[in-house]
Amino acid sequence: MKKFISWITAGGERERAAKDAAEKLQMSMRTTAKCRYNASSRLQRQGKFSFFTTTVLSLGLVFIPLMQNAEVPLAFQANVLNMMQIFLGVAVLVYSVVIGTARYDMRAEQLTECGDKLKELIRSLDKDRELSNGSISGEKLATYQKHYSEIVTDVENHDRNDYRFATLEMVNDYFITGLPRLKLYTEAHLIRAFGFTLPIILMLMEVIFITDMMGATEILTPYLNGTAVKAKLTNHSSEVSSTSTEIIQYA
Repeated sequence: MKKFISWITAGGERERAAKDAAEKLQMSMRTTAKCRYNASSRLQRQGKFSFFTTTVLSLGLVFIPLMQNAEVPLAFQANVLNMMQIFLGVAVLVYSVVIGTARYDMRAEQLTECGDKLKELIRSLDKDRELSNGSISGEKLATYQKHYSEIVTDVENHDRNDYRFATLEMVNDYFITGLPRLKLYTEAHLIRAFGFTLPIILMLMEVIFITDMMGATEILTPYLNGTAVKAKLTNHSSEVSSTSTEIIQYA
């Protein structure tokens, strides 16, 4: 029972204890390398999804005027369709600028190279520790620390969420179990998903608008065509008229 309570609350040590300064440096390098790989994957994912979003919005921007020129019966008026085309055009322009300035691919490649260099440094440190029976001199350790610092400072740093995923994946170095692990897992995935919220909303809006335009659905049609507003105004006018009639009759 005590073991179960300790597991569910992660009551024990949450990080593997280092025997000496060399092992501590090695653990730090492993964690940093994993974080850099996670950051590289994150940037690649963001770049691909941004490109996908731009493609979907561009297809909608082309599809709407094609349907107008084909003289297909559409549920929206011409001014509403023109408004949507302007909105999609601005959205495509903004995402194109974001993709161009963010340089996702180049940054991801630099982070991957940083992780590769750290792995080589870890292997070199492993080899030196084996040759010296698990311990190395202070001079060599200072040299490794200098190389580590040079490799890390060459590229941008990873973010906090990359570290969260690293602690979840490195089960030999981090002993996070039970509820703390569930909390960390939930936080990491929610933060990851939050970055895709806006483009997903934009694409859903475009899909809903096009299906409404073709008559397959009627989600936005009453509002963009003004029928819902007109109905509310008509109901309000009727209520005012009936109230005025009652007042006159009472008088």
